[in-house]
Amino acid sequence: MWAYRRGGWLLVAIGLIHCVIGLLLSWGILAAWSEAGWWHSIERSGVMHMDRFAALWFQVAGVSWVLLGWLTQQWLDRLGTAPASLGWALLLMGLLVAYVLPVSGAWLFVALGLRMAWPPRQPQSAA
Repeated sequence: MWAYRRGGWLLVAIGLIHCVIGLLLSWGILAAWSEAGWWHSIERSGVMHMDRFAALWFQVAGVSWVLLGWLTQQWLDRLGTAPASLGWALLLMGLLVAYVLPVSGAWLFVALGLRMAWPPRQPQSAA
């Protein structure tokens, strides 16, 4: 029950962990990118810097999960439940990434997706 009621905050945590890991792993890329100047520096003169592109989208994904987690938690706090489809989407995303990259944080999405796909049963009230 706890993991479901705090599912949004768990997704926020996953997003923050993703951003921190991204910063640590791409520190050298970010330093070189900074030296080159940030403006229009991923693609210049027909040359695509895929390392910068990947570092950017790694952070965008993490921030997006933070925002989705916050929104989900607001929903849970106000309504008490979230759409099961959110859980299924997290589960499918986690399974896809885990399939192509088994040593990754994708398993966190599998676990959270499973938990969010099946909301806890509400106790039956005696009428």
